[in-house]
Amino acid sequence: FVLFCWLTTLFYLYYEEIYNTKTLGAFVMLVVSAAVGFLLWYTFAREASDIQPLVRALKSWWMKVHVPANFIGYGTFALSAMVAVAYLLKKRFPNSYVMATLPTLEVMDDLMYKAIAVGFAFFTIATVLGAFWAAEAWGGYWSWDPKETWALIVWLNYAAWLHLRFIKGMRGVMASYWALIGLLITGFAFLGVNMFLSGLHSYGTL
Repeated sequence: FVLFCWLTTLFYLYYEEIYNTKTLGAFVMLVVSAAVGFLLWYTFAREASDIQPLVRALKSWWMKVHVPANFIGYGTFALSAMVAVAYLLKKRFPNSYVMATLPTLEVMDDLMYKAIAVGFAFFTIATVLGAFWAAEAWGGYWSWDPKETWALIVWLNYAAWLHLRFIKGMRGVMASYWALIGLLITGFAFLGVNMFLSGLHSYGTL
C-alpha cells in the first residue's frame, strides 16, 4: 500500500508537470487517501505493524522486478480512473467554478489514455515476469490461481480499452466510465482476491 501510494503520487506529479495543471491533484489524492486510510486501519485494527519474515517463495530477485512493475500498473490505472472522475464531473457541470479550474476535456482524455498505456505496458511486463517466477517457485508458468486469473482479467480489460481507442476511436464519456470500471476490477485483483479468495498467492490474511 505504501508503494502504491508513492507510485500513484509520483506519476501524477509527472503528468502535472507535463500538462501544467495542479487542480487534478485533488481527485488523484482521493484514491491515495483511501489507500492510506485502509493501511492505517489494517495496521492498527489487525495489529499488522510488525514486519514479518518473507516466506521462502518470496525470497527471490523476481520480487524486485515483478512487484514494482505490477504496482506501476495499479498506480497508473488508479490515476486514470481519478482523471475519469474529473472528466465526467466537468462534462456534467461545465459552468461550475470548481470544474472551470480543471484542464480541458481534451487534455484530461489524453492524460487518461497515457496513464492507461503506461500502466498496461508495465502490467504486461509484470505478468510475463510473474509467469517465469511461478515456473521457478511452483514448477509451472500458469496455474489459474485466483490472483493470476484476476490479473489476466485486468490485462484483458485494459487491452480492450486500448484496442477500442485505437480501432474505434473511443474517447470521452465512454472511455471514462470504462476507466472507472477498470479501477473496480483492478481493486479486486489487488485487494479483493486476498480478502475473499485463497490460492498460491495467499501469503497473508486480510
